[in-house]
Amino acid sequence: MEYKKLKETELFSFFHFTETGRRYGLGGLTEIHLKPGGFQEFIDITLKVDRSDGVHEGVLYLDRDWIGSAMTVNPFGKDLAKSFVEAVTHPADKEKASKVVSTIWGLTGIKDQVIRISENETTEEVPIQKLSDVYTGIEKCYSLNLDKSRILVENILDVGRNRLKIEISSVEEENQD
Repeated sequence: MEYKKLKETELFSFFHFTETGRRYGLGGLTEIHLKPGGFQEFIDITLKVDRSDGVHEGVLYLDRDWIGSAMTVNPFGKDLAKSFVEAVTHPADKEKASKVVSTIWGLTGIKDQVIRISENETTEEVPIQKLSDVYTGIEKCYSLNLDKSRILVENILDVGRNRLKIEISSVEEENQD
């Protein structure tokens, strides 16, 4: 995915992400730091982009206290997380990653009230339980290797804060060898 095309996705248009800084690194990759229009103190995105505008890695950091737990899940947090996975995952892997997206989107806490618009409104896909448990803070780590990308979701300690880290990295270079 090219960075300029990524900027045309819902991730940027709905959540109003803007650049807060760039750092030029070794190997020709530029690290781009982004913040959303709202809730900036809880959310960070870092992208690694090559000289041709290709995104090699995207990392979303969400504060644990903000996104919720097994008791209650912040709907804005899960909307952001699923939009990030949809936008940053390599186009060739989007279909295989759709189960990750639907699992995140379908998350609810034990105390959350879910109001269905119609009686038939149910999710057909069975959620990925380990991913659900990582998102809600019960488990440490979930990963999925796809053809062109890898999705890693883990609970980490970052700058003294408990955070959920969602990393999507390109594996194209590894597969070409």
